[in-house]
Amino acid sequence: MIDRHMIEQIVEEVVKNLLGATSAPNPKMKHNLLAVGDLNRIDPALLEVLEANWNILPYDSSENPQLHTVMKVIFLDASQDLFVKGALGICDTPESELLSACIIDYVPVTLIPKTNLYKILNGEKKTNGEYFLSLMEYKEKLLKFGVEINSLDDFAAPKPFSSDQPDVKKLITQRDVQECKKNEILVDKETIITPLARDVARELGKSIVVMDTKGAESTWKWER
Repeated sequence: MIDRHMIEQIVEEVVKNLLGATSAPNPKMKHNLLAVGDLNRIDPALLEVLEANWNILPYDSSENPQLHTVMKVIFLDASQDLFVKGALGICDTPESELLSACIIDYVPVTLIPKTNLYKILNGEKKTNGEYFLSLMEYKEKLLKFGVEINSLDDFAAPKPFSSDQPDVKKLITQRDVQECKKNEILVDKETIITPLARDVARELGKSIVVMDTKGAESTWKWER
């Protein structure tokens, strides 16, 4: 029987011996991002950042999206209606059906809620206590399903994950994933992620996002 924890320890030791070595730079490649919503409503500066890092494919509800060709799906100005339907598995609109398909097929998906809803979910805007608790239950369901909930600013220009030290972590292990309080762990492209760390991230519904120095990113959620 394979002892995965022992393998994890071996990998850590090997990595520590190799961290001083440099790898050949890889040419930047844009991944496909399926954008659901009105791109014209995005701030031009943010849109420029997105287009620099992604090959943006506008969503057309009249066509059947080929999810296997995209790295991630993003829902712009996600309404409370879509938010709740996604948590409950309701598919009565093209958007809610697409969201469900992403969850079922483990396609990385990010909801960018409308401003008012995002503030409520983050506790920035006070509302009816019971109603707030109900929304938070839906939020927890979506997070468990692997859905990311973020602002467009943070999605377009995420900050790298770092430890208490000023230097960015060069090795992400099982413990790092378990101790990280966020559902999205951001690292740079030189960071080494152990196999057990990816397994734990999958089990906890967390994402490990690897970015290059210019902010481009690729995401691991579950192995397809």
